[in-house]
Amino acid sequence: MEINVDEKLLAKKKEAYRRGVAVIILLLFLTAGEYWLGSIAYDWWAIIFAIALLKAFFVLRDYMHVGRLFTAEEEA
Repeated sequence: MEINVDEKLLAKKKEAYRRGVAVIILLLFLTAGEYWLGSIAYDWWAIIFAIALLKAFFVLRDYMHVGRLFTAEEEA
């Protein structure tokens, strides 16, 4: 029984690691695009602001774990 629990925990950790790496890569590309867009078209502030909000969403969701505040103790 304990082996099964350990395997589930290990699988959960691997999935969280993969998701974290994917979000880091996504943030890297969004930041590069935001920088590029800001350097050539600084009048497009609304698009740059939208990209910044999207990046903030991913940071809050995946690295600050804000979603855990709104889940019941049993679900966490």
